[in-house]
Amino acid sequence: MSTTTTAADLAARLDRLPASRYTWKLIALISLGACFEFYDLFLTAYVVPGMAKEGLFTAASLGIFGILTPLKVAGPGTFVFALFAGLFVGTLAFGWVADAYGRRFIFTYSLLWYCISTLIMAVQTTGFGLDL
Repeated sequence: MSTTTTAADLAARLDRLPASRYTWKLIALISLGACFEFYDLFLTAYVVPGMAKEGLFTAASLGIFGILTPLKVAGPGTFVFALFAGLFVGTLAFGWVADAYGRRFIFTYSLLWYCISTLIMAVQTTGFGLDL
């Protein structure tokens, strides 16, 4: 009898286990977090036209991303580029944090920070903050 277990054997064993209440709770929580993540990514497509209409993509507002003007991606393309570049750099720079402090803690903290940031953006009246 062999004592070595393959990945396929482990996966088959996990598939045969009955799903417990704890498992379904984890699936629900992870799915809820994924909904927030996808909402954030898909929201980009919906806010860009409004931002362009408000004149937020002028040469002066591009800052360092103005160097992308010759590539014809200045404006809305720059916004989308900055979003995904930020996601990439953030993953590279802070990916280790979840391993160091625990994925549950970091996921919860990140989700709370995201909600607070979204609330702040919701009450802004201009692209540069509150117009008091």
